Amino acid sequence: MKRRQATASLLRTIIVLIIVSICVAQTKLSATSKTNKTATANFFEDGKGPAKKETISNSQNVVKVYPDAFRRAMHVVARPGKEKQLDFLVFDINGNMVLNYKMKAGERKTISELPKGSYLYHVFCEDEYLSTGKLEFK
Repeated sequence: MKRRQATASLLRTIIVLIIVSICVAQTKLSATSKTNKTATANFFEDGKGPAKKETISNSQNVVKVYPDAFRRAMHVVARPGKEKQLDFLVFDINGNMVLNYKMKAGERKTISELPKGSYLYHVFCEDEYLSTGKLEFK
């Protein structure tokens, strides 16, 4: 009986250690992906293959997107800067564009008219890709 209890206790300890190591690995992975300042994106022109690789550096901070604490809405704020006009595009999970905002530096928008689900947003300035992200309405 004591051997069974010891085995069960050892098994529980191993499971807890595995869960903790997975959580730590996920935390480190998400921390490195957030601090990575450069990323490359492939763009295709005329369907002929990769046209160029573009490096994204500090442009990740051109917009700030955060949820509303009381309503089912998201706030989008264009950071003040030298950008002329930003195009903020929102796509559903099927790739259909559902929203398109033209924003000036410092301008704020509230997105509340979308149904529940996951969405992707892309930010462009004069046909130059700046950043992308995910929106989730619950």
